[in-house]
Amino acid sequence: MGCSHSTANEGISSNNGAQNAMNSHSQDPTKGLPLNGGDMDAESYSSDNDRKDVNVEKREKEILVHSRVKQKRAQNIFSSPLDFQDEFISPKFEKSEEAYKFIDASLVDNFIFASLTISERRQLIDAMSLESVQAGSVIIRQGDIGDFFYVVEEGHVSFTVDGNHVGACTRGASFGELALLYHCPRAATCLANTDCRLWKVDQKTFRFMLANNTASQQKDVQDVLRKVPFLMELDDQTLMKISDALTAVTFPEGEAIINKGDVGEVFYILKDGTAKVSEIGFGDSQYVDQFLGPGDWFGERALLTGEPRAANVTAITSCTTLCLSRDTFEKMLGPLQDLIKHASRKRVLMGVPIFANSHFQPHEMERLTNLVREVDFRKGEILSEEGQLANQALYIIHTGLITVANDNGMISKLNAGDYFGENTLQGEDGTISHSTITSTEDSVCGVLTKTAIESVIGSVSRLGRALPPIASKLDQTVKFKDLVKFRILG
Repeated sequence: MGCSHSTANEGISSNNGAQNAMNSHSQDPTKGLPLNGGDMDAESYSSDNDRKDVNVEKREKEILVHSRVKQKRAQNIFSSPLDFQDEFISPKFEKSEEAYKFIDASLVDNFIFASLTISERRQLIDAMSLESVQAGSVIIRQGDIGDFFYVVEEGHVSFTVDGNHVGACTRGASFGELALLYHCPRAATCLANTDCRLWKVDQKTFRFMLANNTASQQKDVQDVLRKVPFLMELDDQTLMKISDALTAVTFPEGEAIINKGDVGEVFYILKDGTAKVSEIGFGDSQYVDQFLGPGDWFGERALLTGEPRAANVTAITSCTTLCLSRDTFEKMLGPLQDLIKHASRKRVLMGVPIFANSHFQPHEMERLTNLVREVDFRKGEILSEEGQLANQALYIIHTGLITVANDNGMISKLNAGDYFGENTLQGEDGTISHSTITSTEDSVCGVLTKTAIESVIGSVSRLGRALPPIASKLDQTVKFKDLVKFRILG
């Protein structure tokens, strides 16, 4: 049932404003969620100082609740489908411009209306009639089949479930939409504690308007899913199931979508807008920031590996994302894991500066990704030794820990997601190694050799500029004067 300025149904609209007191007691756990919810840029290594911090982990937990409720509702819908061949004329009730503005403001944060155009929302408001209710009247009775959706203009309405008080609402709140959408019994009794003035719209008008809009939106969603590499070959029925399981979340410009280091619970597909992936990785390797557009995806790594988020993701423009919870991701996309991993590793490769700063064709990047070979290294195994012939290859760490000791005294600890060896690729054959590289623990790396790269791009001179390890990650607290002479060698 629920009552809020931001009641929820098929999507989540980012709104960090004050929430109605009813939210925490609502019978629909997805109501009132306080959610706000490419190409490479070779020179984009900017900080994230301008990001708008929000509680991302809390938001993702709420998306999980929303996802579970959607699955449960899907088993309980028994309404007959609407026949769009029938001619339907929406009713129109005269009202003042002030009343229009009030109702519109009340609907704007209710994200079942978020996808309506201005004209569609105007038509819905036109169809709303004013009802005066005396104190003590039952507006909705628990167990009845829904007939109206309400917006409170004046008065105080309380909510009870099985005789127990669960919340209340006042001016600007709305309630009753879920039973209208799903044609299921009312979940709570709504009682007028005072004389009330309510704007209401009937079930048929409500369902026809939203169903028409939903049908259009669903086609848009499926068009976006067809842009995702590991989804584009799925049949329409499977794609429809994925589409039905998605929760739409919108994010204003500058807001954090994912925070590096958080536990990941949600997989995202960008429906519209632009997002930036930055501060990628936990080790010393430096990646180029990535810019994502419609059809791009992110957040899969944490769900596949169980490891913390490895980067920040920020809305560069206003964005709409399509979200899958961890459970739904594993259930629906589990069989596609190999395809997802391949697509993810291609994107990682594209973020390595020597590739990001080049101008390879998409088919070249695809072939390079296919030539990456997964190699296991035992704890203590030396991959390369200073002064010996270098293994001219790019290594991307999938699991484990690698230590790189350079001849300039710099020592780097590299973790999963980091890379090394890129500086050897552009050297002549027979290049001598300037570092000793050791597998500090059992590790697995994706290895792309110079020979493999040349088989695709011809000459390694086409590779872009490499970047040094991030100096800010070095321990700068140790001073020369703090060192104690232990022994002179030689």
